[in-house]
Amino acid sequence: MSNARQKATNTYRTKALANIALVISHTEPDVLVALETIMAHHDTSKAGAIKTALVEYAKTLTP
Repeated sequence: MSNARQKATNTYRTKALANIALVISHTEPDVLVALETIMAHHDTSKAGAIKTALVEYAKTLTP
């Protein structure tokens, strides 16, 4: 995959995660608090917080 395509893909994914975070923040206040906690701890964006949460949760499911 070319660098330009990879950058475009990463940008698209980040925007999609940011949109998910926006929807969550309006419908799930407790999830928003959790995202903000992760954001503060890892010094990241909402998209980064979602990625972190998914990765960490997946680790708990792996035997």
